[in-house]
Amino acid sequence: MVRVITQETYDDVVKENMNEFDMSPEEAIKEAIAQFEAQGVDLSNIIKDLNLNTGEEHLVSLTVKKLKELSNAGQNNDELVLEQLDILMKECNKDIAHRVRAGKEGIYTVLINLLEAKQKSYLKINDAKDAAIIIKVLNTLISLMDSQPDLLDRRGVEIIKKNLDEIDDESILIATLKWAALCCVKHEMNRQMIFGIGIGRNLKNLLNKTNNEQLITECLQVIRKLTLDDDVRVEFGRAHEHARELGAELLDTLTRLLENNMKPPLVCDMMCTIACLLVRHELCALAAERGATLLFTVLADNYDDLTVIHQATKLITALAGNDDVKRQLVKCGIVPIIVSLLSRFASNATVTAQTLRCVSALALREPAHGRLLLDCGAPEPLAHCLKMHPRNAAVQKNGCWAIRNMVARCRDYNSKFKELGIEDILNQTYAIFSQDFGFDIKSALRDLDCEVKLDEQWTGKGVQMTN
Repeated sequence: MVRVITQETYDDVVKENMNEFDMSPEEAIKEAIAQFEAQGVDLSNIIKDLNLNTGEEHLVSLTVKKLKELSNAGQNNDELVLEQLDILMKECNKDIAHRVRAGKEGIYTVLINLLEAKQKSYLKINDAKDAAIIIKVLNTLISLMDSQPDLLDRRGVEIIKKNLDEIDDESILIATLKWAALCCVKHEMNRQMIFGIGIGRNLKNLLNKTNNEQLITECLQVIRKLTLDDDVRVEFGRAHEHARELGAELLDTLTRLLENNMKPPLVCDMMCTIACLLVRHELCALAAERGATLLFTVLADNYDDLTVIHQATKLITALAGNDDVKRQLVKCGIVPIIVSLLSRFASNATVTAQTLRCVSALALREPAHGRLLLDCGAPEPLAHCLKMHPRNAAVQKNGCWAIRNMVARCRDYNSKFKELGIEDILNQTYAIFSQDFGFDIKSALRDLDCEVKLDEQWTGKGVQMTN
């Protein structure tokens, strides 16, 4: 079990080392860290580099105190506020310990109060000074809440909504969206609060009216973060529901944007975001109706760009979740392109793993697609990829799935795979990854008609059963 201590306990030990043992500040800190680590104490949330020349308080605490005083003082202190916000941002950017300290000192409430006051003033007179402070406060909140999104409350969500509803300044909107996206990471309740204010409509309006690439990128970032399911504290999240509703509301807008933005990096964000939303058959069909043919143009225009290829194959895999869309893609000629990509980018493990997953999706439950993949020469690059990345779990697992789906109902090419040495490759993979996905490896060997020892999962005890 991990042990934790308070900042005060750590500070007291450092001071004791200095006063009782006549150590220098550097020696006292080093000794305190060694003492606590030897006891198994987690120091990740402790500020270790004490500013011992500032008296009894840390610089973080002093800055928070000054900001509280300035926020209560009224007007004519904007320059001092900006100066203290700069100091706080630098401290928060150092590590999580500084951010935790600032949070415990109550800085979140101070920043929200300041933000509400400046937001109200800005909406009245549209002053550039107020806009500058709003942006600075939002950026400070981003620094403060990195890895501690628990600080967000209903007031913060209302500020996000009000900014998106009533402010047109793109710099403020960008900072607001960055803050919203950060609050969604590893925090299911924040995602539900932000989704619940109807942010989907705001995102749609922004995407429809702006040409600012950075603003579009931040909108896409928020969409993706709302579909995460990464909060281990929650047994069941609403990622699927969020993706379904956002997909119904935004897919038409996103496919139109994709049509007008075929170059990286924006095209990568577009494809990644669309893929995140394709969680139902009707959404796949809706995306394919306008966007399927665009994939061929994107691949043709960016054939050498690793990031584009990775996101494009991810989108194809998502679209293939709908069998009708999958058949349409194959009919349009996607198979030879995928096989060529598998060969062309074999040296890159990430792209290879995703391309193999795409092969697996295209061949799933479709014997005709499996045969077409085999006829287009898929076995050679597939075997080559498995040989090149013997210790990459994603490559090996996706490769096993691809082999299974291609040959399960088309055993004619088993001999071809065997000639390429696939049996030895898979046996070597089993020796490394038997505990992780041994069943998938054995299933591929079984469908290739290779010798494989299948474990009996359950055996009876030989006792006669009676009613």
